[in-house]
Amino acid sequence: MRKLNFMLLFSFFALATAGCDDENEQKAEPVAPILKDVVMPAESSTIPGTTVTISGKGFDTGDKLYCTSLSQEKDFEPQVIEVTDYGISIVIPSDAAGTYEVDVERAGLVSTLPDYLKVAYVIAIDDLVMPTDHAARGTKIRIGGKGFEAGDKAVFTSDAYPSGVSHTADVALIGEGVEIVVPEECYGVNTLTLTRGNRQGRLGEVSVAVAVGDEIGGGIVYYVSDGGIHGLIAKRSNTGSATEQWGPTSRHGETRKDIYAGKENTRICVEAMKNFHQQFETWPSSKKSAAEQCDAETETVDGIVYDDWFLPSQQELVQLFYQKNMLAEKGAGLAANNYWSSSEGDADDSAPIWSAYYVNFYEAENLVTAASDKEGWAIGIRAIRQF
Repeated sequence: MRKLNFMLLFSFFALATAGCDDENEQKAEPVAPILKDVVMPAESSTIPGTTVTISGKGFDTGDKLYCTSLSQEKDFEPQVIEVTDYGISIVIPSDAAGTYEVDVERAGLVSTLPDYLKVAYVIAIDDLVMPTDHAARGTKIRIGGKGFEAGDKAVFTSDAYPSGVSHTADVALIGEGVEIVVPEECYGVNTLTLTRGNRQGRLGEVSVAVAVGDEIGGGIVYYVSDGGIHGLIAKRSNTGSATEQWGPTSRHGETRKDIYAGKENTRICVEAMKNFHQQFETWPSSKKSAAEQCDAETETVDGIVYDDWFLPSQQELVQLFYQKNMLAEKGAGLAANNYWSSSEGDADDSAPIWSAYYVNFYEAENLVTAASDKEGWAIGIRAIRQF
């Protein structure tokens, strides 16, 4: 009888305990998502219309995300693609841009992520087809693709243009694509960027060909290569006086004579002069070499300042000689004189290292080029630039 009473008492205690457990379970309340080690994707890879992953621990398959704009853009609720132990993948809407605060909702409770989601201000164009042929100034080019909108603008930029300079054109919708008239100011290899308000998207490269005699880029084109997308531009007037020394007779560096060497030659010579001004009393800092004078040149045309002039190499100067009649017709003739190049003499080609090459512009047609004493001669200078 005592044993039976003990068993009944134990059963009652067990039932009472189970009842308490059930009651505790019923009283348990959900908590906001606990997320750890959260890392947002880089802004450069968070492109509208693409899928990105927010790294972190604690995301759940039922989570909903809400992105609230801090940049006065449209808020959005992204589509969740995948949830893993290491993060959550979402789709960035095609019209998203700027900085967003991200809330994660689970069972009606919300946690705000510790960092912001930053979406690049870009325009996504699908099935993009860029032109492959060289374009000409003032002509239309066609670009295929989906996602263009009325009011879009096309911006042409190039390393050949002075810093901060670009040229903008309207965009005309034509079926699945657009037509753009290449601005008259464009030349060389351009990067084409589509803009829409504060958004932009890089479309690709457009090569704009020019011809010898074109007046563009702060001067006159006198040499072209690669179908007219690269070349040399002569300044309209000489630099300095008609009697300028080249510079100290000391070796300046490994200068070359070929086409497209002048810009680097000038850099080498200008750098060398920093030491020579301190070494030689005959070349104080106030006295500039031929390369330094060209490097300091500027030319302002239609409000654009061109400041990347240099002393031409020997072969660049030879090409200038061949085009002297054309330049004269354009009002940019070179007076009869000898003119310095940026190419130093080299013992390997029998010209002494204390000399530099020049071209004789006294000649009407016959090309005469040789090397002469850098300090012993005082002759003319004509600066050029390249694209």
